[in-house]
Amino acid sequence: MDPSFFTPWQKRMLANAAAALAVCFFVLLIGGGIWVVGLLMAKLQWILIPVVIGAVIAYVQLPVVDWVHAKWGWTRSVSVIIVFGTGIVLVLGIVALLLPAVVQELTDFARKTPGYFEKAVKAVGEFMERARSTEAPAAWQQFLDRLTASMAASLPDLAKSLTDKLPALLSNAFSLLGAVVGFLIIPVYVYYFLKEPDAFTSGWKLYVPVSDGPVRQDIITLVQEINESLKAFFRGQCIVATCVGALAAVGFYIIGVDFALLLGIWVGIFDLVPFFGIVAGAIPAMLIGFAQHGNWQVPVAAAAVCVGVHLIENWILAPKIVGNKTGLHPVAIVLSILIWGKLLGFIGVLLAVPLTSTLKVLFNHYLWQRMPAKS
Repeated sequence: MDPSFFTPWQKRMLANAAAALAVCFFVLLIGGGIWVVGLLMAKLQWILIPVVIGAVIAYVQLPVVDWVHAKWGWTRSVSVIIVFGTGIVLVLGIVALLLPAVVQELTDFARKTPGYFEKAVKAVGEFMERARSTEAPAAWQQFLDRLTASMAASLPDLAKSLTDKLPALLSNAFSLLGAVVGFLIIPVYVYYFLKEPDAFTSGWKLYVPVSDGPVRQDIITLVQEINESLKAFFRGQCIVATCVGALAAVGFYIIGVDFALLLGIWVGIFDLVPFFGIVAGAIPAMLIGFAQHGNWQVPVAAAAVCVGVHLIENWILAPKIVGNKTGLHPVAIVLSILIWGKLLGFIGVLLAVPLTSTLKVLFNHYLWQRMPAKS
């Protein structure tokens, strides 16, 4: 067709339409790719989680292995075995120190849980009776009656639902066995990550789908910057999570909450995901405190401990140890955890901050800084 057939305005409209269609195609392509990857990771998450944990441990120990290898001139394998073996000995030593207390608390938890449950039910019943006995509007009394009747009526349905789901839980026994095996071979992942770091830190450069030139070097430099920031984040977050767990355990012990050590370990594990450790620890601590003492003073004190530890983490520990390695706002971190958790499952929760930080660096490098400034 003769190009002169179109007016200049029509040519601009066609060009804009073609550009819009191309953008829509690439957006759909990227979205479909993320959706497919999310489905695969959701199916394979119990296989991938041990790999991620092994990579994080290797991130933490890699500088020590490099230092030992350079300082003493030992082979890479010997340096890895010494550093990794020393780390295992230290961990086993800490476990040996804590294991008797943990076993005792687990035994006490199994022994006291039925009594705690009875005390909690009794306390809730007394609260409901006091609420009924007070002079309150008829609507409030009717609400309490309906709430009690609804709770009583839902118990059989809850039991039936749990019974119906039991075969599905049993059918996942092989998946659970695979997860256990995967966690047992985490040391193997760590060994090879530490023994051959160049295969993971430099070997990827061979697969950059761009010919030699400024663009290829730009991509390599950008990925290396992302890698350095993520390494610092992972190492710092592990140290922060350990400190937060220890502070939470001490705080729960001081206010008299049972199983303070177990709760501290629980908080430390979940604090590997920013902002989730204290939330995950506050709820069981408050429930245990209420069931243990039958009043609201101890649960309020447990909540105060969690708030205090959270403030120490945000104002002292995280700024000093982690710093602003990701450059993400706290609201952005929470949203990223929720979104990536929905897309990729539990592994998305673990990697939410690194993934979002990587996207932010990419957008900042390739889009935001190259957009023309507004007049």
